[in-house]
Amino acid sequence: MWETKESKIIYNGKVVKLRIDYLGDGENKVREVIQHPGAVAILPLISEDKVILVNQYRYPIGRWILEVPAGTLKEGESPEECALRELEEEVGYKARRLKKMLTIYPSPGYSTEVIHIYLASGLEKSTQRLEEDEQITIVELGLDEAIKELSRNGEVDGKTFITLLYYKYVYRRS
Repeated sequence: MWETKESKIIYNGKVVKLRIDYLGDGENKVREVIQHPGAVAILPLISEDKVILVNQYRYPIGRWILEVPAGTLKEGESPEECALRELEEEVGYKARRLKKMLTIYPSPGYSTEVIHIYLASGLEKSTQRLEEDEQITIVELGLDEAIKELSRNGEVDGKTFITLLYYKYVYRRS
């Protein structure tokens, strides 16, 4: 463990901040850290073996990708509130039951981002309310079909793959 001698925010964006930490343990070391407010991912269950995913255009990778609904925490918002908000915004459903399954750290080597993953069930149709920069198509798939579809071309969204496999092989068996 290193002692932080100094920290500087060198970029303060809409979602992330870039921080430079100067560490000392006899040597001068520098660490770049992306500060992220945290996020949620939701696995909406239509039935025990049928899920809702979203096919979403992701600008940073320049393509459409199949994902669980997800979003960034707003200031002062709890992960549960964020999960319910994102579920309604992205897929147009409200959940009567929301259960936390697990928490993941997608890139702990350089980012503070944490993703809280929830299972949403008892779904009631509502109104989809996409944000102006979101391009989303709703996809309903069987659980095994969803895992197979994600694996089809060998390029997957990490949080989605973890969510589906965790639900199938750990959560349902506990």
